[in-house]
This record gives sequence, structure tokens and C-alpha cells, in this order.
Amino acid sequence: MQSLVFAPSHITGFFEVIGHPNPLIRGSKGAGVVLDRGVLTRLDMSEGNGEIITKINGKNQNYDFPMEDSVTYKTLNLLKKQFTKVKWDEIKITIQHMIDVPLESGFGASAGFALGTSIGVSKLLELPLTFNQAAAVAHNAEVELKTGMGDVMGSVIGGFPVRLKPGAPGFGEADKLLNGHKYAEDGDGSLFVISKTLGTIETASILTDPEMTYKVNSVARDMLQKLLMNPQITNFMDLSLEFSQKTGLIDPEIREIVEVMREETMGASMAMLGKTAFAISDTPDSSVEGVMVARIDHSGCRIL
Repeated sequence: MQSLVFAPSHITGFFEVIGHPNPLIRGSKGAGVVLDRGVLTRLDMSEGNGEIITKINGKNQNYDFPMEDSVTYKTLNLLKKQFTKVKWDEIKITIQHMIDVPLESGFGASAGFALGTSIGVSKLLELPLTFNQAAAVAHNAEVELKTGMGDVMGSVIGGFPVRLKPGAPGFGEADKLLNGHKYAEDGDGSLFVISKTLGTIETASILTDPEMTYKVNSVARDMLQKLLMNPQITNFMDLSLEFSQKTGLIDPEIREIVEVMREETMGASMAMLGKTAFAISDTPDSSVEGVMVARIDHSGCRIL
């Protein structure tokens, strides 16, 4: 048996961390954009002895930390705990993630791994879960490992998600910007996301720092309301840049790239959380060398 799940990348522009004892309600509020690049997960299931094989872009994963601390294994273990009647020790599962965005750079790759695993396994085993309930397992894995707080919701919604209430799909609440479908110059009905990545940032290092969390929340507290009062892409990008600057999260090298991109596009900022500059544009052109160009994905996470 085999399944294919595509989880588009989600870049966060600004966010506010919301704590809660229940990981399905814990998460973040904020806004972002979803790309037509991301994580394609192929999941193969057959008779076996409980063996789990995970690969990323064709390479077997040799973890330098406990396997349970990887988001793929965490997601699978949450499903095992929830569905104890499944004969997991009689199944062999091979999970292959194909990713075409940089890792640990603000593209929500871990959310893609978790979504592909949870939705793929749920589909093949015909588990009694709805789409959102399967996605909620992915969110649970993310927040418990502190690899993300809202990327699962963003990837599921698509377009320019506005996360109004924290939590997993089915628990949180989200909307999206309406003018995300503005026609590009070639008339295909989508805008471009132009990005340049210079390195990685470990998301957990930020989310586990109480001082940084306080600062982030202080800056972000009124931004969601400001966006809702003027729900335009340009306003979203302006607020994102303000957030990156006032929190001090923006990297000096990224700042230089953002300044160049701002002059050529509808707005630019730093991806949260990653050493990545991103911009929204009517065209795929940029004077910045070595950029990655994507379109907006309006459909969200889906089974292929």
C-alpha cells in the first residue's frame, strides 16, 4: 500500500506564542504565506515486524539524537498511542520525504514531515480520523518537540493564512487574505515568493528562551488586529518587517538583502524562524543572486 501527501511550505511573517497545557490548543497567532514548494511524502506500508524506515531526499536518516525526538517518529508514536488496537508490530513502514526547500530556514519543513506522516498513515490504515484530526496529530508532534507552533495550520489553510486563534486544525481558528489571488504579469492568477537563505536557525532555541518569547509577544500583540483592519499583502509585509526589526530577530546580512528586495517587490522581511529573506512580488525577477522563486499555493496540504 502506498500514499502520497504534499504539504506546502509555510513562511511566518510575524507571530505571538500562546501557551496552554493541551498541545492541541497550544501554538501561536500570526500571519504568513504558503509556497507551492514543500514536502512530498511517499509512504509505503507492507507486512513486517514493526520496522520503520525514514528517508529524506532518498537518503536514510541516521539521527545523532534519539529517534523519538525526530518529528516523523514523534508523529508516528502519537498515532501508535492513540490507536493501540492496530497491530503495529506486524507492519513495515517506509516514509520517504522529498523536500525542495531549505531545512531549518523558516519554511516549516518539520510541519511538512509531520503532516505527510500523520495523514499518510491515517489514510493507509483507514484510521477513524478526519483530515483535520490527522493534521492535529502533526501539530501535537510539532509543539511538543518545539519545532514549530503554527506551521501545520498554515500549510493546511494555504494562501496567506491569518491564524486568529492558536492551536491545531479543528482547535485553532484561521482565515486568509483575500487578495492573495492577484494576477501576476503572466496571467496565471498567482504572485511569487522570492527568497534567499543564508543559513539555519534552530526553532527550539528561540521558543525555549523565556526572555525572547516575552519580547516576541510584546511586539506581536497588536499586529494581528492591525492586519485585520487592513488585510492587504503590502500591510502584511510591512508588519512582518516591523516585527523582525523590533524583536531584534533579523540578521544583519538578511537585513541588507531585505532592503534590496523591498525596492523591487510588494514588500520583504525575514522568515520566522530562519536565516532567510523573503519577498512577495508580481514578477519572478530579482537583482539578488541565487534566489529561490516559488508561487503561492492556495490549496493547502493535500493527498495526491
